[in-house]
Amino acid sequence: MKKAFVLCSLALLSFIPASAQFCWGIRGGVNLVNNDITAVSKESALDKNSYTGFFVGPMAEVQIPIIGLGLDASLLYSQKGMELAEGEDMMNQSLSVPVNLKYTFGLGNALGIFAQAGAQFDYKLGDLSKSIEVSKENGSGKDVQEYILNQYSWSINLGAGVKLINHIQAAINYNIPLSQEGTYNLYEDANEGNYLNIAKTGSEAFKASTLQFILTWTF
Repeated sequence: MKKAFVLCSLALLSFIPASAQFCWGIRGGVNLVNNDITAVSKESALDKNSYTGFFVGPMAEVQIPIIGLGLDASLLYSQKGMELAEGEDMMNQSLSVPVNLKYTFGLGNALGIFAQAGAQFDYKLGDLSKSIEVSKENGSGKDVQEYILNQYSWSINLGAGVKLINHIQAAINYNIPLSQEGTYNLYEDANEGNYLNIAKTGSEAFKASTLQFILTWTF
């Protein structure tokens, strides 16, 4: 998958004519994450609420004049995460590399509307696992929930936005996962607080889809 992503990007670049317009800039925005984790037991008590994060980093865009087709790429530091049980949360930090095909329809020198679609690669940074103790419903002892993030993940982007006064871009993007984000494991205390027999009783892989609000300033 990684090799195919690189080859496709190089192939697209080879078709861009010498007359293409190039710009670069700074991109940032907000992540609204929906972590899709199915409870593996009734004691899992996982809160599935969205987790708000952010992203920021450099971008570059190449556009073919007249036809409005271009290629947009970024290198972003991205922070998102998930809310766990017992008031705990877990940061999900990564270096994100989205590469999108972009079609822009101009409405004059000061305004353009664009649609974009492409692939994204995320390489995780920081701690990749977290374990928390969760009280049993009957109050006799605690179970252990373990969350393990994969080192990298793949996704696709679908988005649209506007270009203003030749320097500002505002967009909404939906990031759809293609690979698993990580794994959730549950270990139950079978001895009511003695922790002499912790047994793994459930495991579930999970994905994370993200709605992004993006603001870009180009030079």
